[in-house]
Amino acid sequence: MSRVLLFLIAIPLILILAAAILIPIILDKDQVLSIASQKIEEQTGARLSVGGEVDLSIFPTLGVKLGQVALDMPGEEETSLAARELEIGVQFVPLLANEVVVDTVYLDGVVVKTVSAPAPAPVDTSKYSREELEEYYAKRTRAKEEAGQVASTQSTIAVPLALNVASLVVTDSRLETTEAGGETSVLEIVELRATDLNLDNRPIPLSATLRMPGDTPMTVTAKGDIAVDQTTQIATLTDMAISVEGALAETVELTTSGSVEINNEIADLTLDMSIADTRANGKVRYASFESPQIDAKLSLNEFTPALLALAGTDAAAAEQTSTDEPGDTAIPVEAIRAMDTRAALTIDRVEWDPHVVTNLKAKLRVMKGMAYLSSVTGEVHGGKLDMKASLNAKNPVARVNTEGKLTQIDIAQVLESVESQPIATGKVDLNWKLNGQGNVSSAVTNTLKGPINLTASDTVLKDMSVEQMMCDAIALVNQESLTATFPTDTPVDTLSIKIQMAKGQANLKPLKAELSEISLNGTGYFALETMSFDATFKARVKPGLEKIDPACRVNERITSVKWPVNCAGDITGEPGNWCSVDTGEIIADLAENELKRKAAKEVEDRFGEDAGKLLKGLLGN
Repeated sequence: MSRVLLFLIAIPLILILAAAILIPIILDKDQVLSIASQKIEEQTGARLSVGGEVDLSIFPTLGVKLGQVALDMPGEEETSLAARELEIGVQFVPLLANEVVVDTVYLDGVVVKTVSAPAPAPVDTSKYSREELEEYYAKRTRAKEEAGQVASTQSTIAVPLALNVASLVVTDSRLETTEAGGETSVLEIVELRATDLNLDNRPIPLSATLRMPGDTPMTVTAKGDIAVDQTTQIATLTDMAISVEGALAETVELTTSGSVEINNEIADLTLDMSIADTRANGKVRYASFESPQIDAKLSLNEFTPALLALAGTDAAAAEQTSTDEPGDTAIPVEAIRAMDTRAALTIDRVEWDPHVVTNLKAKLRVMKGMAYLSSVTGEVHGGKLDMKASLNAKNPVARVNTEGKLTQIDIAQVLESVESQPIATGKVDLNWKLNGQGNVSSAVTNTLKGPINLTASDTVLKDMSVEQMMCDAIALVNQESLTATFPTDTPVDTLSIKIQMAKGQANLKPLKAELSEISLNGTGYFALETMSFDATFKARVKPGLEKIDPACRVNERITSVKWPVNCAGDITGEPGNWCSVDTGEIIADLAENELKRKAAKEVEDRFGEDAGKLLKGLLGN
């Protein structure tokens, strides 16, 4: 962009500087054009043609006005320039001292056309083998190093004459860039104004309105100061205010200051950005030929996935890519393989449906197909998050690793965020170490492996009375009826679950819970895809149950039995219908145990205590 604008400015200057020197001597239009054309061709190789009116003026400004101007550069891939109107004025008095001071340059209806060699075809790495991917990364690194070496030896800003213009105005113009045999991209210059245009590192007040037409047109306005030093090839931005409409649903407002090394394509900038209610500030370094290519340290008040569109077309497309399965999202392996980024982020609030994380701090590094989140901390659902993760996209199938912990998470808040029924309250501590693989989210979920450990405190199971469920079974054994009214909820003194992830489900091995008068120990599974579960528990009851209801009294026979509790359903169902006690099995066990007890007692009465003990052992009592 900077090269094209400099060319746009420099070529007309060559024309007017040559003409302005001659105007005091000759006022013949044809002779002026002839001399000017000769000077232009000698210094640039471009050919000047004027198809419209030519006007020369002396007072109040010494100047020339040309209509239908065209400059054709040599070579098929060079730039050509055409203007509906070109007007340039120089100050008269400095000419008396053989000094040319350009007062104004006005260009209207400019069309700059460039034809470039075809861009390299996009590389599809989705079917690359591991060896091919390694060669792809190595080749890209070599290409970056070679391009950097070439860029460092070039002089991007090379204007044959001193560039000093008091006022430059460009209106209703456009830049057309065409790949040979390909499509044409257009940048419309609605208006561009600059004063004290120079390459001597003096501030240049600049304002511009640019437009990129297309299916989703985008308009960019900019206003601020820029200083350009031709010797050092460095441009300095000061409080450049930029507004972008069309890139996102909301207007992007940006203010930036910093320096740009034009040769090496390095920009060190400070940023203050706003998108609707989102605010961001910090520092960004872009170095085209270095690693990391993008290095950012930013603070944001909030973050939503829509902001990924600002990270570039690859990231935006990857964020929106989905598979044929509802809710299934493609892992952005192509974008990760192309990125070379380091970022330290501080975000007040992150909305990632259905969860909200506050005070998030994250450190990210993406390079050569690897994405590392070396540290992520924050507050979520009333508790603390501390984790790290990596995504390895270097191989044909991406691998995900994550480990971390959540402490004192509010169960009720979690359930509310996923729009589940309020089946429990309390606090949960969670730690995990998981890995999975796949190029879509469902594949990663279905291949997750590793342990998850969960402990809960102050837990209450809502709309589920475990005591009533057990007392119903005990009263049936006692052949009595319950008369007490049981609470609808169940407090849990302690709860711990060891979970082993495998094949898309969470295997509970084991789940342990202690209630005031009941102990539970069981195993089961929770299917992630269907959100359904199936578990079997063995419950032991304590004598205190009879305090709740006389029909729930227990004796040694009942307390010694492991009562089978079966639970099954899904999280959208009614908690009260999830679990039941297998009373038929219990009654059969109690009856069998009673027969064994009576048989042992009879043998003991007849043959003595030792014989009774022997029979008890043989019967398993």
